[in-house]
Amino acid sequence: MKSRFLIGLSAIALLVLIAVQYIFITDTYRTKQEQFDSRFGNLAREGMKKFNSQDFNFNFDSVLFILDNLAVEYQFSTSDLLSSTPGEAFYRILDQYREPEVFISNYIHMAGEDPDFTFHYKLNELFLLDLGYEQKVYPDSMILSLAPKGALQAGSFTNERNFFRISYEVYINFTNRSQLILKEMRMILILDLLTLALVFIVFYMTLRNMLKQKRLSEMKTDFINNMTHELKTPLSTISVASSSLGNRTIMQQQDKVEELSGLIKRQNRHLSELIDRILDINIWEKDQVKLKPEHVPVELWIREVVNAFLLKTDKESPEIRLNVNVNLETQLLDEVHMSTVVNNLLTNAKKYGNNPCIIEVEVYDLDEDLILEVKDNGPGIRREDLKHLFEKFFRGEESKERVIKGLGLGLYYVKQIVEAHGGSITVQSVLKKGAKFTIKIPIENGLTVG
Repeated sequence: MKSRFLIGLSAIALLVLIAVQYIFITDTYRTKQEQFDSRFGNLAREGMKKFNSQDFNFNFDSVLFILDNLAVEYQFSTSDLLSSTPGEAFYRILDQYREPEVFISNYIHMAGEDPDFTFHYKLNELFLLDLGYEQKVYPDSMILSLAPKGALQAGSFTNERNFFRISYEVYINFTNRSQLILKEMRMILILDLLTLALVFIVFYMTLRNMLKQKRLSEMKTDFINNMTHELKTPLSTISVASSSLGNRTIMQQQDKVEELSGLIKRQNRHLSELIDRILDINIWEKDQVKLKPEHVPVELWIREVVNAFLLKTDKESPEIRLNVNVNLETQLLDEVHMSTVVNNLLTNAKKYGNNPCIIEVEVYDLDEDLILEVKDNGPGIRREDLKHLFEKFFRGEESKERVIKGLGLGLYYVKQIVEAHGGSITVQSVLKKGAKFTIKIPIENGLTVG
């Protein structure tokens, strides 16, 4: 419950951080946008002011002359050719006048800036004039040239001639404004993204470690329960056998005494093996185990290990199909530890094998590796258990469901020993078709004899 609360609290904190970062970036973008608009709006207005201050602007005078003639035509002509409204006609001619756009562009470039923009006119009012006569013809029912959203005003102007008076505004719209603003914010964005990434990584690692610790805690609890059961069984047997030996009637029966003594010896040996297994793992974790490799005759060694295993299993011996096909005579191995590795794999194959239990053992050399495969005919290993199979204290669902005894240390030990030899161990499994463990050890690897 506590871990769930901490995970939930961490997730909420992460969401709050993301929201705060979003607000911060949004506010920063808004501030940068205001600074951008202020800087370039001022440049545009200064540019238009300088443009209008020029002494000779013949092109614009020509435009005003054309507009004046057009005003006369709209006032006095009865021609049906005037199909457009005065506002439309005046705006169309005014919009063709692009000298201010070129001037502002050059002015902004001279100021050391290089943004792209579009130039726009916005018609506000249009009056047709004559002696003592004034007619407002725009705004009318049609709205002309609304300035694009976000466009900056470069100036507001009014021009009057003999037959018209027009007021209009000039706007420039930066097509790449967002890109320019984000470019200015790149360091802030990079730092924010790095901060969020770092927080995400820390959150992920913390969450993963918490779940791992929780799973490890559950496995340790399972291990303690199994270990208690494993240790209790031989102790109980020894206790009962010892009490029986104290019975005078049994003491007079030599066969019974020998049987009970043998039982005590076997259970004592089993108890010692369990304790040694646990001690071996603890010592291994502290890097106190040192391999003692020697040149081992591979075929002879594997046959002896298999025969010893069959002898130990007695009446419950499985069928072991051994196939040895090696070209090398010897291999550098720590014989004691590697014998334990093979014995552990055979023991697991027997535990989980079906009845009758058939175990296939194949040893061969391939390229630069010595390969050892152990395959059983059991129910197989579930996919979700495969990735945890070599972890300490881990016991799969199959072993729990079938109440198979074990401490969850065997395969952990196997993996550590194999990797200490410079090798690797993998497992392949298909449900209801068994599992196959494959050990690869480099031939004449870097282990040193001594």
